[in-house]
Amino acid sequence: MADRNGTADERIIQREAAEWFAVLHDEQASEEQRRRWRAWIDADPAHARIWERVKAISQPFAQAADAAPAQALRETLAKAQSAGRRRALRVLGLGGVAVGAGLLARLTLPWQGWLHEYAVARADYRTDIGEQRRLTLPDGTRLDLNTATAVDVDFGRSLRRIVLHAGEILVDSAPDTQAPARALVVDTPCARLTALGTRFAVRGDARNEAFSGHVAVFAGAVRISLANGAQLDVPAGRQARFTSDSIEPDGRADLARESWSRGQLVADDIPLAAFVAELSRYTPVSVTVSPQAAPLRLVGAYPIAQPSRDIPVILAALESALPVRVERTPAGDVHIRAR
Repeated sequence: MADRNGTADERIIQREAAEWFAVLHDEQASEEQRRRWRAWIDADPAHARIWERVKAISQPFAQAADAAPAQALRETLAKAQSAGRRRALRVLGLGGVAVGAGLLARLTLPWQGWLHEYAVARADYRTDIGEQRRLTLPDGTRLDLNTATAVDVDFGRSLRRIVLHAGEILVDSAPDTQAPARALVVDTPCARLTALGTRFAVRGDARNEAFSGHVAVFAGAVRISLANGAQLDVPAGRQARFTSDSIEPDGRADLARESWSRGQLVADDIPLAAFVAELSRYTPVSVTVSPQAAPLRLVGAYPIAQPSRDIPVILAALESALPVRVERTPAGDVHIRAR
């Protein structure tokens, strides 16, 4: 395996470790899954080291791993410590590891990061990069999941609750048939969104290790409530941004916030850089744009229902619509530059 010593690569290992932690703490974990976990541990000393960190932080929130995985980990760490390889010593000698990206701030409270990765791995419903999914909930509410999204659904006696751990959802709420009627809410790490007979989209962003959210309302209204007591009712046709500290109105509802559920990316006179950032969410391939091409304006609707098929078509369309050239590196990355 290639040497991993960058922050981005550490986060990949952290995410993988969190997912394995979730798998091994499932009562239905199979011997085949344990065999694959052991192969993952053995593949790289960094896996064993970061697994130990994940386990140490996550165990307060879950049962301890059983004796077999623990023994396997000890054996692998012993091998790594006695191997004498420069790379193994470098990896195993790491100090504090920056916690993986997600919806919660982790630099000062790293256990929150591991807890978040654990929650994403154990979410009731998940989509991979480039995948979309549509669900019908027990009350008839329709829930669309966009790329790289993780949610839990918890319908109790007094509340219909959707928990957004990562990604983006579109909620088309149905009236509750129970009496008294239960509120429908979407909980994020920093805010509760209460549906007031509505159709709305919610998205979470974790740039700079801090959570922020965005809601666009297309019918009815949504109430945003923060832990500090701040509230804002967002009516149909409007949108708002929020963090754990503040709520800010953000103009009219952007149609692109719901067009993805119909398999389209809508560009409503936006900079090419903004469109490329959105497009990048649907592919593991790196897509970048040069500073000269970034401010070019783009208008149009582009198919995204099948990203592996649609993204090459979109890139070709960009070359036709704008004075740009799409270049591909030997590694498969894409760079868009001005002609």
